[in-house]
Order: sequence, then C-alpha cells, then structure tokens
Amino acid sequence: MQNAIDFKELRRQERQRRRAAKIKCNGGEDASVSAGTQTQGDEKVDEEPSISRSTAPPLQSHQKILAPTDASSLPPYESLLPHNKISEDIHRIRSSPMINSVSYAQNFLSPTQSQQILSWLQSIPDYKHHHAGPNNGRTSIAKKNEREESMEHNGKWTRLKHANRKVALFDGTICNLPSVLQRLSNTLVAIGAFHPSHPPNHVLINEYQPGEGIMPHTDGPAYKSCTATISLGGSDVIFKLWPRQQHANSELHEHSASASTFTSTQSVTEDNKPSLEVILHGNGSLVLFTNDAYLNHCHEIREGILEETTSLNGVCGNDVDGGTLVKRGYRISLTFRCKK
Repeated sequence: MQNAIDFKELRRQERQRRRAAKIKCNGGEDASVSAGTQTQGDEKVDEEPSISRSTAPPLQSHQKILAPTDASSLPPYESLLPHNKISEDIHRIRSSPMINSVSYAQNFLSPTQSQQILSWLQSIPDYKHHHAGPNNGRTSIAKKNEREESMEHNGKWTRLKHANRKVALFDGTICNLPSVLQRLSNTLVAIGAFHPSHPPNHVLINEYQPGEGIMPHTDGPAYKSCTATISLGGSDVIFKLWPRQQHANSELHEHSASASTFTSTQSVTEDNKPSLEVILHGNGSLVLFTNDAYLNHCHEIREGILEETTSLNGVCGNDVDGGTLVKRGYRISLTFRCKK
C-alpha cells in the first residue's frame, strides 16, 4: 500500500532527531560517536548510550576525572632532583648490609608545590556514613560488595575502625585519578621511580596527627613490588623496615581490619633493631622501596610516639651516627603503587 506507515523510516527519523538534540547539547560533538554505533547494512543501530566525560556536570577540584587519553598528557611536576631523575648514586640508601633497594630524596617537591598539594588534600571531603531508619526491625540498606564499598569510599577521607587515623583512597582502576595525583604519578614515571609500562594507578593518603603511626605491614601481592611515598605537612618521622618471618603463613596488609600486633609475626624485644631506618622529612620528601625491601620486609612508623631517636651503629640510612631526636607532629603521606 502506498499510504502505509513506514515504521522503519519513522524510527530512523526519530534516531536522527535524538542525535541532533545530543549534538546541540554537547556543543557540536556528535554524541553518537562517544556512545558508540554499529552499522548493519545502510542503517545505524545505536548501542546503549553512555555519558560523555566532556559533557558530565562540572566536578569539584578534588573529584575531577580526566579521560584516559588526557592522563598521560598531563605534564609532570618539575622535581628538585638533580637532572630530574632518581639516582642510584645519589639517592640509594647503602648503609644497611641487609637491604639495597631503598632510595630517599629529602628534597623532591618544592615548597610551593608541597603547599599547593597539601591545600588540595585538605579540601578532600569526609566520607559520611548513611544510616537507614528502621523498617519493620530490618535495615533497608543491602550489604555492599567490596567493589561497591571501594566506589563509595573512593576519593573521601575515611576514619579507620582499627586505627586512629584518617585515610583517603584514590584507586585508578575504579576511576581515573584527579589531575593533581595524575601529575604526581606522571612525575614518578618521569624521574624513573616507576616503569612507563607500570605507572602508579593507586594512591593511599594517610593523615597522621602527632603520635599517630602505622603498624608493621607489607603492601602485599595486589601491587607491583614498588612503593613510593611523599611526605607533606611538616613533621619528620622515622620509617623502619623489619625482616619478615619466612614461615609466616599470612601477610600483613595495610588495609587489614584486624591490624595484627607486631609480635604476631615477629619476635620483637627492646634489644631488636630494624634492618633499616630512614628519617622521612615532612616537606616534600620521597622514599622509594622495591624488590627485597618490598617483598621480604615489613615497614612501620611507630605509634604513640611524640619523640624518637634514630638507632646507633649505622642502622639509619640518612643518619649514620644515630641518636638524632625526631619530634613528631602533623603529617600527610601519599603512597603510590601500581595495582595489578
């Protein structure tokens, strides 16, 4: 019939109108390209539309997400390292006969960079727990899986249940890192701390009040065996590495809810000394540990300590004589790793 309604043509016209409306909203960008299309013969079949990052509503500075193509193009920070490289000759800690895979740079970021990054960190919002009201004696919120929990906490300060400190996690495998952290990640690649094929994509930020620390732990097999930590906020601390017991059946992880005591994995007395100590200065320093230091040693910053002295007999890599008094204050650490 000549006058029959061509529903196929109507659907095609409707798709064109929707596409034109999207182009107008996107300021000229063809939204069908960003959403993706498939072609069957002469007819385009739209896939499930996705939200273009360029058209998402503007986010606050701590939440800005960049497209993957933008991440690697962000310029790294200009570090204070000679020739902008981490040098084995200059920065490798060599005082310990047991460990030869720790590097330290007291001057990594400039004071201006450190202050700008610190201000950004302090603008990160706190995670707020949402409690549902009673629903016939039952909670109305279903239990979240691990990924949902990570998504909910990602990019927010969260107070740990098992430790008296706040942390903020930015997991680049969930969503792209904010530009500040991505630039730092690119900087760590540029100086040679991470291989370009395995750049840091996971950042754990710890806020330490005076006397707060972290119990001995390993970062575990979920990451490549390389950790870089930047210290900000002004306070110095003593970073300690202890040998792990080879027969220990379980790993000590930084996120472990049980936070096992130090004596549960090692036999420790007041006479025992760590394999290595490093004074981490709190104004933009960088410590990098890999391989043996990562795999076969636990690392810690003592808790409940307001003043501490470095060990004698060359245990402290940047205080060979030892006996230096370190007063603890406010500090924020940014720990960069490559999540597998």
